[in-house]
Amino acid sequence: MNWNLQAGPFVIRLPVIDQDGDALYGLLKDPDASAHIPKPPMYASVQSLDELRRASMKFKSREGACWLVECHSGDVDALAELLARVTLDSINWMLNSARLQWDVSPSVEADELETIIGAIEAFCFNELGLHRLEVALLPGSTRHEAFLDQLGYQYEGCLPAQLEFDEQWRDLNLYARLATDAMVEAPTPL
Repeated sequence: MNWNLQAGPFVIRLPVIDQDGDALYGLLKDPDASAHIPKPPMYASVQSLDELRRASMKFKSREGACWLVECHSGDVDALAELLARVTLDSINWMLNSARLQWDVSPSVEADELETIIGAIEAFCFNELGLHRLEVALLPGSTRHEAFLDQLGYQYEGCLPAQLEFDEQWRDLNLYARLATDAMVEAPTPL
């Protein structure tokens, strides 16, 4: 199965490799890229290598997937800019469900993010046969909450004190979308 996707000008690729470490660090050191999810900031590029290796192990064991999203200018020799990392995590093959999460550059517009997430959703529903996708956000993540509403995700409620982060118990707002609610076309494989 080909996990690499093309969505408009975006190349959504998997598997990740160690050479992606510097680009991933460049994305994740910006606190705005992940402000909607509880996670510590990155202080050194070696942390991104750990992230990539964990992602590779999860992919090999069929527990998760991690796509890197780049925008290519059309120049073959030009380096592509890493715009986002989209993670499919907590895959439950018995219930055909998983949790989506993304780290995205603040320069990415809502319509661009919709194109990217739409392609990954279509792949998850059509190719992987998943029935349910969930997204958990920190309360007050208005940009991402509005984006999920726009995509057709249903707000399912607040999970109070769901996880401890930075010495505080954090609530998470849970959104979900079912395959039967999503009329999505299959993305173009690379």
